[in-house]
Amino acid sequence: MSKNYFAFIDESGNSSQERYFGLGLLLVDDEIGDFYDSMKPFYDKAKDIARAQKTARIADLTKNAEYEQIAEIAKSTRNFELKFKYINSTNNTIYSSLLDNYFKFSNVRFCALVIDRQKHADNKSKWQPVINPWETYILQASMLIANNIKNISPCGICVLADDLTRPTNIKKSFERSLTDAIKYRLTKNKMPDSVFGVSRLESHSSLLLQVVDILLGCVMYDFKKSTGLISDKLSEKQEIVVDNLKQKLETSSLAQNKTYHKPSYFSVWELSK
Repeated sequence: MSKNYFAFIDESGNSSQERYFGLGLLLVDDEIGDFYDSMKPFYDKAKDIARAQKTARIADLTKNAEYEQIAEIAKSTRNFELKFKYINSTNNTIYSSLLDNYFKFSNVRFCALVIDRQKHADNKSKWQPVINPWETYILQASMLIANNIKNISPCGICVLADDLTRPTNIKKSFERSLTDAIKYRLTKNKMPDSVFGVSRLESHSSLLLQVVDILLGCVMYDFKKSTGLISDKLSEKQEIVVDNLKQKLETSSLAQNKTYHKPSYFSVWELSK
């Protein structure tokens, strides 16, 4: 009997100002509730710290009569979420513990695809914006899904992706574009049509999209570090989390093409030119 899977997709480095572009894919089977419940306490702990810091910040501003800054904080519409870029010296142990807990689930599968813009640049520029970001996302996301369900097919797949803005010159929706691309890949690989749903979500509304962000962030961190793009200040905050992930996978670097099969499936692929 075939199983159903949720496929969570997140991207990093969409700006052409960044050297690396990455896509992360997390596959979780239909026992997703246990996995979600195990992640939620870490979200709550990190949120409590963020709330306490915000409260302390407002108290300091009030004490110093800096009311304009208080007003700016009040205007903010940003929702709390776990993100790799938000890792700091006060919450990095929580993120690290989240990864400890993540690897207790041997059936989850994660794959990261990384593109080094500098390696794909022509002689006219330092690096290029990954050709066309929209087309690259659709093409590579469909490839990641098709390749990562080979060993678990037949199965059903519901794709939940971080919200991606559709360019004005593209008429087809993100959902239809990705569905068609996945179906093309599956047909090409002589695999059954497994997709029964594709939808965009705001990352703050999906804890498991946030987990993808953290895992992908660790991979991107090591690629950036390998080319000297990580400052000492940033390293002091985030290194503990990245190092913990590498220890779990028993590797010295995440910046390499490699697939790990324990404690759970974890694959990194750098797209060659």
